[in-house]
Amino acid sequence: MTSMFLKYAVAVCLLITVPSFAQQLKRVANKGISVEKLTEARQKELGITETRGVYIKKIIPGFTAEALNVKEKDILIRINNTAIESVDDVLQPSLKLREGDDVSFTVIREKKEKTLKGKAIANPKEDAGDLSIEYGSFPFMGGQISSIFLQPATPGKKPAILFIPGLNCMSLDNMWEEHVYRKLVYSLANKGYLVMRAEKPGMGDSYNTPACEDIDFPTEVNSFREALKALKKHPNVDTNNIIVIGHSMGAMEAPFVAEGNNVRGIVAMGLTVKPWLEYLTEMVRIQNPRLGIDYLQNERDLKLYETLLFELLVNKKNLADIVPQNPEYERILRRDMNYEGTESFLGRDLSFSQTLNDQDIAAAWAKTDCKVLSAWGETDIQVLGDFSHKEVVKLINTYHPGNATFLELTDTDHNFLLIPTMEESYQRNADGSLGSLFPTRFNEKMVEEFHQWIQSVIVK
Repeated sequence: MTSMFLKYAVAVCLLITVPSFAQQLKRVANKGISVEKLTEARQKELGITETRGVYIKKIIPGFTAEALNVKEKDILIRINNTAIESVDDVLQPSLKLREGDDVSFTVIREKKEKTLKGKAIANPKEDAGDLSIEYGSFPFMGGQISSIFLQPATPGKKPAILFIPGLNCMSLDNMWEEHVYRKLVYSLANKGYLVMRAEKPGMGDSYNTPACEDIDFPTEVNSFREALKALKKHPNVDTNNIIVIGHSMGAMEAPFVAEGNNVRGIVAMGLTVKPWLEYLTEMVRIQNPRLGIDYLQNERDLKLYETLLFELLVNKKNLADIVPQNPEYERILRRDMNYEGTESFLGRDLSFSQTLNDQDIAAAWAKTDCKVLSAWGETDIQVLGDFSHKEVVKLINTYHPGNATFLELTDTDHNFLLIPTMEESYQRNADGSLGSLFPTRFNEKMVEEFHQWIQSVIVK
């Protein structure tokens, strides 16, 4: 009884009273350090034999480490009472500090151990310029998920958009100004919409929810269904005109999120309509030779995947049980599925892919009774051609004639970037240079086409 009361009390303390329909969570703090592994070369440079901790490469001005007088070239060995042995330790969930928390960094400096104490300093809020930005939260699984509302600074109710991002576990708050997601939501808000970004569980300022990396597909869908409920409660939302925009995995989640929730329309980009096992097999077959993997080696690897993916996704075996059965499994999983020796698969817990494979994606789209824009990027290497986007249109229009529209986005890749050829798209993915295109190649025309379609389906 006592522990439950204390847990409840802490939860209340993490809510800040604001004049809004939703409560704002205390901001997550920024540790303000860039760290790297403590190598033998660093040990020699510093004249130490210490093997604990990580090397502090950079202090980021204005944040916690600077306030505590942590210095570059310090060796960080402990945060509060948690030992730091690796770079990943710095990022562990138990060290997710909040604004104003008491914090201590224990470092080795000039061969002496020092404990530096102070208060954690929050991440800054997003600067929305001429737009109005509002932080809020909504309940989920005993905790709170943080949300961000962006809209024109004008009074009155507005058509609203819930944006659902792709597979990765990343915060949607304070993204790099050139990030394509930020450009998308800001461009839409500037066209007159109230745009909601709901964090995935555990991301951003979210509190006491499961970690994004640990949840399965239905849990993530349910989090966005709760987000949709919260959006409808916003006083500036025209509840007759709510649009869901899903990108990549978000596009696959969109019909499940929208079901029974009286949305006006869905914009879906970067999806597959196929079962997840079938899609992953096809992904390996088509992408790998174009990303530099020897064709015949890839064919041999596909034979391995026939058994491996069936055991993992259909028979629901754990990676720890399956990988030791064949030494080749670890090689292909590390190369293709972001395997790191845990139960992580494609950057998420394996249960996410297992439960996604259980879903009848085609049936979900067939049941969708709102308007749908199926937007296919001509140079999107992830969706493996236009089949799925066109199939979604056929499915919906078979059961709900006239409700779905196909949109081909010329010279557009999976990331809303203007890339004129598939060859360049594969090359940019292979050499890691996609990010360099974010500032200059975002497809603004795509946003206008989304806007024109939304205007054609909303109730005036």
